[in-house]
Amino acid sequence: MKIVIDREKLVEVCDIASRFVSKNSTLPILQNIYMKASIDTLNIRATDMEKYVDIEIPCEIKLEWAITVNAKMFSDLLKTIEEKAIEISVNMQNNVMQITSADDDFTINWISASEYVALPELMNTTNINLETQTFINWVNMVEYTITEKNFSPVLTWVLIKTKSEWDTKKLVFVGTDSFRIAEFKIPADIESDFSLLIPKSAINDVTSIAEYAVKGESPDMQMKYSDNLIWFEFSIWDIKISATSLLIQWNFPDYEREEIMPTQFNHTILVDKTLCEKAIRKIWILTRDMNNFIQIETQWDSSIIISSWKTDKWAWKTKINAIISWEPIVFAVNWRYITDFIKMMESDEIQFNLVTDQKPMIITDKWNEVYRYVVRPLITN
Repeated sequence: MKIVIDREKLVEVCDIASRFVSKNSTLPILQNIYMKASIDTLNIRATDMEKYVDIEIPCEIKLEWAITVNAKMFSDLLKTIEEKAIEISVNMQNNVMQITSADDDFTINWISASEYVALPELMNTTNINLETQTFINWVNMVEYTITEKNFSPVLTWVLIKTKSEWDTKKLVFVGTDSFRIAEFKIPADIESDFSLLIPKSAINDVTSIAEYAVKGESPDMQMKYSDNLIWFEFSIWDIKISATSLLIQWNFPDYEREEIMPTQFNHTILVDKTLCEKAIRKIWILTRDMNNFIQIETQWDSSIIISSWKTDKWAWKTKINAIISWEPIVFAVNWRYITDFIKMMESDEIQFNLVTDQKPMIITDKWNEVYRYVVRPLITN
C-alpha cells in the first residue's frame, strides 16, 4: 500500500498538523496524526479534543490505506530527508510504515486508524468571508494581552463579535488578562450578529495556517460558526486545510462600561513612541530582575519624566518632550504593557489618556482610532 508525495509539502502540512496534537495527553492516539490515502489525495488530521485540523494534499496513490502515526517522530524524520519526492508504504499485517527516498529508508510503527477521534460536524452554520492578511493583523492586535494560564477560563480566549455603531456594522476583536484590554474594530459587511469566544491556543494555530496561506498567495479565507464550534477553511495552492475549535460557553466581561474603558479624560499626554521606548528600555536594564514598575510624571515645560523606584542600589530617571493637555499628573504603570502596545503601533506617536492616576487609562495610536488599549495603573500608595 504505497503513495508518492512531495516531501516539502508534506513537511509543511505536518508542521501545521503537529500544532493541533495533544501535548500532555496520556493517550498515545492523541499524540498521533491520522493519515488516509484514497484515490489521489492524502488526508491528514490531528486533534487534542478541543481543536481539530483536517488537511487534504494531492499525491500519487498506488494503494489505499488509513493509519495513525506519532506526529513528532514522523515530522522529524521527514525533515532529515533531502530528496524532493518520497514514497510511503504501509504494511497492514505487521503495523509498520516505511518511508523511502533515494538515500533513506525508515520504518516506524503505527496505530490503527479505527481508534482515532472523528471530526465534529458543524450544524446550522453561518458563513463569513475574510481577507487572510487582514485576519492575521486583527488577531495580532489583541492576542498579546492574553495569557494561556489564567484564574478565569474566559480570560484565555479571544472575543470576536459584531457591534453596530450608528449605521455601521463592525467586526470587533478583544483580548484581556484582567490587567489590560486590547480592542480592535473595523467596518465589516456582515449581516448576522454574533459573539464568539475562541481559545488563545486555537486562534494562534489558525493564525499560523493563515500565515502559511499568505505565503501561498491565498488572499481569502472562510469562517463558519455554530452554537458551540467555529471553523476556518483555507485553499493554499492545491492543498485544502480546515481548522475547527470548540467555543467557550461563557459571557465575556462587560468591558465597555465607563469605569473600565473610559471615554472622558482629565489628562492627555502625546509623546514620540521611539523616545518613550528607549527610555523604558534603560529602566529595563535596572529592573529586569526585580519588577516592571515605571513612574511617569508630567511637567509644566511640555515634558515628562520617566523614572524607576529608588532602591539602595540604584535609581533612574530621564526626561523627554511631550504634548500635555490639562493639569500635570503622576502615575505608575507596568512598562511591559507599554512596549507591547508600541510594537503594534503604526504611527510615530503614542497617546496616554487618563481620568486619574488610579483609574484605567486608554493608550492609543495617534492615527489609529479603531484600536484601543486599556491598562490598569499600578497603585503606589
